[in-house]
Amino acid sequence: MNKKIVTKKAKSGVKFDTVKEEQMSYSIPTGLPKYQEEIYSKIKNQDLILFGIHSILQNNETCTFERLVAECFTMFPKVFGFMRYPHWPDSLKFDRVLRTLREKGLIIGGAGGRYSPGDISLTEFGKKIAKKVEDTLAGRTIVACNKKIESSPRSIDEKALQYILNDPLFEKYLNSPDNFAITELELRRLLRCTLETPVRIIKQNLEYFKNLAKSYNNYKLLEFLSLCEDRLLKKGGDDG
Repeated sequence: MNKKIVTKKAKSGVKFDTVKEEQMSYSIPTGLPKYQEEIYSKIKNQDLILFGIHSILQNNETCTFERLVAECFTMFPKVFGFMRYPHWPDSLKFDRVLRTLREKGLIIGGAGGRYSPGDISLTEFGKKIAKKVEDTLAGRTIVACNKKIESSPRSIDEKALQYILNDPLFEKYLNSPDNFAITELELRRLLRCTLETPVRIIKQNLEYFKNLAKSYNNYKLLEFLSLCEDRLLKKGGDDG
């Protein structure tokens, strides 16, 4: 990025110099590869970001934070989009990861300021990982590990949604929806209720989670909760 010294004059008459940086304009390539969600969703976020940096540099562009967010979201939308608004990139998914990558010596730059340029580049170690990710995305190697959630949910709704998604009962349903069964005790525990909790409160909690599933367009979860609701209605009980 080119910089130019500009002399300005204050109201007091004192002259001072400022540094003016030319603004860079970017156009996101429309021909970026479309990778399979079932493959890239199993790769660690930090490795996908390394590949995003690699992709930008391979295109002979300067990799800034904004450009990286756009590149990664375009290639891996399910990973780098907001949970509730998946058509928008979530830039907070990059901040902590980039700090970690700098600490590990996999990237340089990106922080800005006197000792770190605003543009980001890969070290030799970072390039090796990016190459491995490239091979995995191209189907030349197989993803060997199960990806864990790398960023904590920020809102109360996201935490509640993650609580249900990570519950063994939901996993049990996904593995065999036709044979799924749930006991009253399991249902109460799932909905954060005790044996003394009135059915009315259980229904309220269930409705809350169903609304969350609708809001986040998670239809598998909605099917699961609707099935739980059927089980609850069949059991009947005191609404008091």
